[in-house]
Formats: sequence, structure tokens, C-alpha cells
Amino acid sequence: MPDLQAMFAELIHPDTLVGHALPSLILLVAGMLLIVVARHYIRRLWNVTDGHLPLNPASRKTIERLLVSLLWLFLALVLLRFWGIDVSSIWSTIVSLLAVVGVGLLATWTMVSNITARLFVLIWRPYHLGQHIEILPENLKGRVIDTDLMFTCIEQDDGQEVIIPNNLFFQRIIRRAPMRGHARKP
Repeated sequence: MPDLQAMFAELIHPDTLVGHALPSLILLVAGMLLIVVARHYIRRLWNVTDGHLPLNPASRKTIERLLVSLLWLFLALVLLRFWGIDVSSIWSTIVSLLAVVGVGLLATWTMVSNITARLFVLIWRPYHLGQHIEILPENLKGRVIDTDLMFTCIEQDDGQEVIIPNNLFFQRIIRRAPMRGHARKP
């Protein structure tokens, strides 16, 4: 019988595979249960905020998947750390990548927004080169002297140039003075 006890003690010793596997399995099951509970509370949150948040079901599902994926990633990092793997470099890499992706998405969104706005300005022509405009409520007044895919440049009465992102023309009120020598459209 002492041989059996020694064998069992050796089997569950923390340095053996079984010594790591059993606590890892317990940690994994506990993490899975926490993720299931978190998903349940996320869905309850959607039900509570149903009339207050203007999110469509696809957006809600995307947010839910993102949060659950982050929880799975956190669980994987905890398990790796439990197995003695240094996750600080992995964590730093993940955070750095997320920061780069976030900045890239913001920059891309801004660029696409400005370029799309420029195309709409070309179609609807809320102003023309040389025309005096005023952007409200900022009270930016001046003559349009240049425009490109990203920005419109106006020259103020004092000679200063103001560079305005094109998407601002769809977020603000624009007052325009009639062009000299042009009859108003009926």
C-alpha cells in the first residue's frame, strides 16, 4: 500500500503533467462558466437598454462577440501564466497591436469620411470656389479659395486661411452669399 500512496503522491505532484492538468482543467471549467454567465448578463443588458440605445441586432451581436472573445483571450493568458509561460510580452504585443489597429481605424474612418464628403460636395455643390460662406455655429466666414479630397480652404476677411475638413460641411449649417454676377436660381 505505501507504494500506491507514493505513486499517487508523485502523480499529483505540481511538477508533473497531471499536477498541472487537473488545476488547469478546473481553471478552464471555471473560466468557461464565468464566460457563460457574462454572456447571459450581456444579453440581459441588451434587453434592459432595448429602448434606450439605438443599436441594431447585428451591432449588438458584434459587441457581444467582441466582449466574449476578449474574455476567452484573458482566460487563455491566465492558463498560459499558470503553466509558467511568461505572458507579459504576449500581453504587451496584444495591447500594442490593438492600439495600432485603433489608430488605423480612426485615421481610415476620418479619411473615408472626408473623401466621401468631398464627393457629395461635388454632387450637391453647397458652395463654389470664390464664393463667400459662413459655417455656423462656429461663425467661420470667408471666401472659398481651394478644395481637395480632404479639406476646403477659406480665406477670412483679415487674410488668414482656415482649412476645414470636408465632412464638417455635412455636420454644420452653411450660410452662403450669392456669387457676384450670377442670377439666383428660381
